[in-house]
Amino acid sequence: MIGKLVKVEESNKFGLLDPRDRDVSSMSIDAAIAAHEKHHGSCDGRLHVWMAAGTPRGSAERDHKAIGDACSEHGIGLTMHCAEAPKDLVIYRESYNCSPVEFCYRTNLIGKGRKTVLAHMVNLDLGKDLPLLRETGASVAHNASSNCKLGSGIAAVPELLEENVNVSLGTDGAPCANTYDMIQEMRVSALVHKGSRQDAAAITAEEVLTMATINGAKALGLETEIGSLEVGKKADFVVIDPSGLHCVPFDPEQILDGGIDPVTTVVFSCSGADVDKVLVGGEMLVDEGRLVKCDEKQIREEAQRTIRRIRNKSKISSKLKRKYC
Repeated sequence: MIGKLVKVEESNKFGLLDPRDRDVSSMSIDAAIAAHEKHHGSCDGRLHVWMAAGTPRGSAERDHKAIGDACSEHGIGLTMHCAEAPKDLVIYRESYNCSPVEFCYRTNLIGKGRKTVLAHMVNLDLGKDLPLLRETGASVAHNASSNCKLGSGIAAVPELLEENVNVSLGTDGAPCANTYDMIQEMRVSALVHKGSRQDAAAITAEEVLTMATINGAKALGLETEIGSLEVGKKADFVVIDPSGLHCVPFDPEQILDGGIDPVTTVVFSCSGADVDKVLVGGEMLVDEGRLVKCDEKQIREEAQRTIRRIRNKSKISSKLKRKYC
């Protein structure tokens, strides 16, 4: 999924706002609509253009209403980071006199028949927000690793699932969790709920695997094409090799004879380093753990050069205090 970021102005402690930004919400909406019309469905249907609304932290409510209305009118999917930080619930109540999901409903960011993915959803008013999520069909992207690292809290995933809200998994931005490893994300997602609730059955390995696969496809409106191995769906799948010592005592010969559960092994023992093959549309992209169409060393070096340029240009390093967190 590739989306055009729809910005609404927020406070920026580093003062990195581009001085060329004027009326950024309307500019970005027009650009996003144009990008959707030009690129959505290209690359053999693999490129999907969505809008991304900024977290409302005191910004004008009309900006988010404009985003919601544009997405509704043009049939564009929408994503937004919602109720992530502890202060967010206070901001929704004090600035908008409503709960987080009530704000989304009021500004037309969510609604029946719409494709909306709300990331985080940690600090909610459960009494008001759970029924609205269920009624509108909005999806949630659970980012357990990021929420733990940043001290945001733990989303009420068991309650969301109990209300039949579609919960998928996300990894947030790279600096927020230090990894895009979806297999590790499954493990953390299961463990945090088991531990925090003192209930080993709070979230099962099967549930987080479902969240990482078919629920993600449902969130994007692609569940008839991907997300599970079924006849007629696209050949998008990952092959995992659990032969490492860290997966012992997994024994593939005993899977059908009451041996170690393969789902439990993948979720609690494996990581992205155990991925052997990745196929997309039947085309091999990873083989024996290595990218087959790209030079990994070149990609890594270019990423390192890029971050150096960003740090030097922004002078952000001089404004940060080193914290090993």
